[in-house]
Amino acid sequence: MTQPQGKEITPVGSRVSQISFLINGVSHSISVEDFGPSVSLAKYIREVALLTGTKVSCNEGGCGACIVTVQKSTNDKPRSLNSCLTPVLLCEGWSITTIEGLGDKTNGYHPIQSKLAAEGGSQCGYCSPGMVMQMHSWIQEHPNSTHLELDNILDGNICRCTGYRPILEAFKSFAGNVTDIEELKICKSTGKACPRTGSCGKTSLSLSEGSKLNESFEWYRPTKLSELLDVLKKLTSDTKYRIISGNTGSGVYKNDGPFTIFIDVNKVSELHESSLGVEVVLGANIKITDAINLLTTADNEVCQGIAKHFNKIAGNGIRNQGSLAGNLMMKNSHMDFPSDVFLALETAGAMVEIVSSDGQLTVLTVEEFFALDMVQKVMVRIKIPLGAKSAPKKSLNKLWAHAGPINSKASQEWKFRSYKIMPRSSNAHAYVNAGFLALIDTGDNFRIIAKPRIIFGGINPGFVHAKATEEFLIGRNMNNHDMFMEALSILGEELTPDDEPVLATSLYRKQLAMGLFYKFYLYVLGNTASSAVQSGASDLDRGLSESVQSWETDESQWPVSQPVEKTEAKVQCSGEAQYVNDIPSSTGEVHAAFVLSQRGNCDIDSVKTDAALAMPGVIAYVDANDIPGVNDWKPLPIPEPVFSSGRIEYAGQAIGLIVAESRELAIEAAKRVEITYANLGEVVTDMEKAMEQTENVTALGAPVAYGDVSGAMASADSVISGRFKTGSQYHFYMETHVSIVTPTEDGFDVEVPTQDINNTSIAVANVMNTSVNSINVSVKRLGGGFGGKVFLQNSCATAAAVAAHKLNRPVRIWLSLEDNMKMLGKRNPYLFEYKIGFDKNRKIVAVQSDFYCDGGWNFNGCDSPYAIFFGQNCYHIPNLSFSAFGVKTHTQAHTAMRGPGMCNAHAMLENMMEQAAAELDINPLELRLNNLMEQGSPVIPPPNILDVPCPIKEIVDQIKASSAYDQRIEAASAFNEANKWKKRGISLVPMRYWHDMEGWGVKFHCLISIFADDGTISVTHGGIEMGQGLNTKVHQVVAKELGVDMSLIKIKSTMNVTNPNGITTGGSVGSEMNCAAAINACAILNSNLAPVKEKLGSGATWKDIVAEANRSNIDLCARVMYAPDTDPEVRGYSVWGCTVTEVEVDILTGEMFIVRSDIIEDAGLSTSPQVDIGQVEGAFVMGLGLWTSEQIKFDPVTGELLTKNSWEYKPPAAKDIPQDFRVTLWKNSRNPLGILSSKATGEPALLMAVSVFFAIKDAISHSRREAGLNGWWKLDAPATVEMIHQHSGVNPEQFVF
Repeated sequence: MTQPQGKEITPVGSRVSQISFLINGVSHSISVEDFGPSVSLAKYIREVALLTGTKVSCNEGGCGACIVTVQKSTNDKPRSLNSCLTPVLLCEGWSITTIEGLGDKTNGYHPIQSKLAAEGGSQCGYCSPGMVMQMHSWIQEHPNSTHLELDNILDGNICRCTGYRPILEAFKSFAGNVTDIEELKICKSTGKACPRTGSCGKTSLSLSEGSKLNESFEWYRPTKLSELLDVLKKLTSDTKYRIISGNTGSGVYKNDGPFTIFIDVNKVSELHESSLGVEVVLGANIKITDAINLLTTADNEVCQGIAKHFNKIAGNGIRNQGSLAGNLMMKNSHMDFPSDVFLALETAGAMVEIVSSDGQLTVLTVEEFFALDMVQKVMVRIKIPLGAKSAPKKSLNKLWAHAGPINSKASQEWKFRSYKIMPRSSNAHAYVNAGFLALIDTGDNFRIIAKPRIIFGGINPGFVHAKATEEFLIGRNMNNHDMFMEALSILGEELTPDDEPVLATSLYRKQLAMGLFYKFYLYVLGNTASSAVQSGASDLDRGLSESVQSWETDESQWPVSQPVEKTEAKVQCSGEAQYVNDIPSSTGEVHAAFVLSQRGNCDIDSVKTDAALAMPGVIAYVDANDIPGVNDWKPLPIPEPVFSSGRIEYAGQAIGLIVAESRELAIEAAKRVEITYANLGEVVTDMEKAMEQTENVTALGAPVAYGDVSGAMASADSVISGRFKTGSQYHFYMETHVSIVTPTEDGFDVEVPTQDINNTSIAVANVMNTSVNSINVSVKRLGGGFGGKVFLQNSCATAAAVAAHKLNRPVRIWLSLEDNMKMLGKRNPYLFEYKIGFDKNRKIVAVQSDFYCDGGWNFNGCDSPYAIFFGQNCYHIPNLSFSAFGVKTHTQAHTAMRGPGMCNAHAMLENMMEQAAAELDINPLELRLNNLMEQGSPVIPPPNILDVPCPIKEIVDQIKASSAYDQRIEAASAFNEANKWKKRGISLVPMRYWHDMEGWGVKFHCLISIFADDGTISVTHGGIEMGQGLNTKVHQVVAKELGVDMSLIKIKSTMNVTNPNGITTGGSVGSEMNCAAAINACAILNSNLAPVKEKLGSGATWKDIVAEANRSNIDLCARVMYAPDTDPEVRGYSVWGCTVTEVEVDILTGEMFIVRSDIIEDAGLSTSPQVDIGQVEGAFVMGLGLWTSEQIKFDPVTGELLTKNSWEYKPPAAKDIPQDFRVTLWKNSRNPLGILSSKATGEPALLMAVSVFFAIKDAISHSRREAGLNGWWKLDAPATVEMIHQHSGVNPEQFVF
């Protein structure tokens, strides 16, 4: 608001020194002096109250992992809140409930926790507490919720694992009246559920030494407007202060401040006074949710429209905490902020009342407030008029046409419409938002009686009203098309979007705004417009989510093939599951934050750390000079330095590490390290541009080929060539990278979420110049992996080890989401150049393709040689040649991500088939079915052939019948004929996924221990549980093989001491191979126990048997290493599948929703059907993100990642999944080559998600044909909202009535 410097001010009565609140019924009283404004409620809950069930992921309010339930006073209703953005000093008088306050294993689980677990709604589990608390909060306020209401409550919660379907199904089961749920007995010391009645000791209510920023501040909490003005009056002109209501804006603008004065206005009653009468009066500090609730009760189109628009702001937790004034103040402070509150209120003609510190009242329009200097001023209320005040002009036409007197107001209607076009369904800022308000005489050719209001956001920071267009429209008839086209031209001249690389293109935003203007016209004209264009007026209507799941089970094999609950599900849903960052701080532990480069392709000239090291609490700076061993955290051909030794390859590369007493201090100090750069080269982040320089491209091995490709192409009747490009994708594991390294007597203990403990052990040992047996790694679970924790975790583990060695203290590194995204690699982008030849019968005769894989700044992670195995899909190709290449760009070195290279290559071949069908004028499905593999068809790698029958035709026939494919094709065609501006598209895509475990060095260990005292069993295996249900499947297998109940078995952590030389858990091999290891270990135990069983007879219990075995000195511990390379009965196999996806697209905006997806996947006899259904759904939805909303953008000059946080990067949200989601595990397809007849499920479905891409393309093609654009056209991935619109062939000549 003012300058950064601050001065002491005279204390007044509202200054606060103490804060009191309840957490799970336990009283907490804290000193303001000890807890600065930077200490969030989430930090307090986790580090002071020691309730680590509440998770922190994005720390921006964008993912919902931190949701808690808050009742701010006895008169308030409990609501959800993003605790990561809420300063703990705001919590005066609050009653806060965390996940621990609902239930646990000792006292019993809350019905929400139990239901979410039972439905398979928790995979990695990191998001589960936030999901539970969002649901818990909602039903406290809305006990009689409908299915549809519950279907919509997760707009602020992200899940990367499940695909949301089981979460939505679990929560919708609570629709209707929710009965009272017995409250848990809470320990009055810890705030956790307590089975005892006595005291359990005291909880310290202070942060650890140095665990907050060194902040000099004063905190005020006035309770009356006069007190607030008194505080403002005493501020000096150079005081930097912040008025706080919800603090949600800090999730967007993280670098505002620093402030020396904080004024909490939540207790100022005048700022909450709201009413609905001749006008709507909204207290400025009313929460967005309360504004929605009030406006919804008004029988007024404007109020209803504003409420609907407000409901598109962020997610529930943000709307519950954020205020109207706070949102408007963000717009006041940051002109580029796309405020939906600003847009909706300015459209409605709202007025804001501002009071200055001297008591002077100023009334302004919302637009005028936009530019107002708000120093020593406060917004007190907002007023929305409910009727017109202008005197309408008389209509001569109406007077001429009517004999009697005319009621001039009878046909006058206020028409309000607002739009928010986003990259996904919810919780995203707008590409463009728009609002329209006009008083229309519908009985007089829709005459606009007075100046309308036409507002746009997202054009440029200064653009609000389309003023020239507004003036032109006064008195015009809206059903006059010529007049509309003239108005559209005027609007087009007014719209001058700025060009920012992180935004959608200026062309799209301009065209989108013009299209929204047309949509408003269609809305006003209603059924007087032609039926073909009326659909342009409406928003897409997704409706209530539905789903069907189907699988086969064999009760004779139970618990194998039984749909059991995931082993860890309940402890994940209760917050009891511990992740690395939940591990309590140890004595002497310090925190570290990376210093990252801000540009690529240059050298370091100097590093100045003086300012950082001068900060109290900062301990040390660590860089390459402190590394005792090799400077390389990724043991691959090209070293990837822990810290730069002088060369900077990409923006975001680690230069050093700041170590401090707290994480917040380390992060702040890292920002103060000054880096200067030298030898600045051009930064190239686009692979196509990089390919223009031959030195950036390298062949990765010889071509994979069979047959005579050149001869077959030469004799082909048709040869089609093309190019296809696919984008990158961030893993978005909810648990960002974290590592805790502790020096020990024999080396280092390393706590790190890794998919490969062997890899991590070796990397740390090499960097520390020590032996591998000096590195002790243990992993219980990951909060998501998806390939992003195969190598990338080593960056943190090695850096923390260097710092721990230098300081001889435990060091914890926990990456922020932004640093995680800027520093580390993602999915490889691809470019394919291909040719495909056909004979006269439309049979493929040859395929040739070059696979170009963007590896980032090196070729370590280029997976194009592996992608080749999936480029054939399920088609008979008699002659084939695939060549793999790597391409260098100045970006992070990319890495494996779920379905690495596989999904790209599969999509390439399917894109070929789509193009060929278009150019040969044949139905794509017909062309596909005409070219399916047969037993004996050549397959990669040559000279292999398909040695089993190809079941794709049978699967296609089945899915066509179960999905009503033919009928829906006809229905979509009829829909498209009847609707110019909404189009439906349908795509059927088959899949063959080659799953091979041989030749990759796969090996996993399993150790099973039986305890004779009670017969219980502990299992540790070499796999890593990261949500895929590996532990559950091993659990089921051990129970079956030993013939015991699953309740006797516990799965323990994976350790390098019990799994030496193991391999990565990834590529969908972990579950099968660890089950195989467990089967073999059980065989040893069964062999050991056989004599005892024979001796005791069939009536002996399990406990009797193991007790006798122990007395007989029989070994009750078995350990096995399983390697498929040594097992002749295990071979590679094909996973077959097929998907039908239908979408609906809004041609005027580019928005779309998935109407329905039907999936059939061949999973053999599923070892654990509920787990495998979850794997299929989760993989598919992750793929939906790859092909639609997830887009990576870089600064074209520096190479800095622009899509670096939850504000700019958008994985699918809960309403982005198919409205109707049907998954079948193909029945009667037991796998003779797999473990217990099963097949892999972790990755194949991701390949089938490309069906949404082709369904979108099909819908667009219908629009293009109407625009006269026929034939094949190129679309690269992802098919974002912008790309859909820009390829739809829309032009203003089509804007007819």
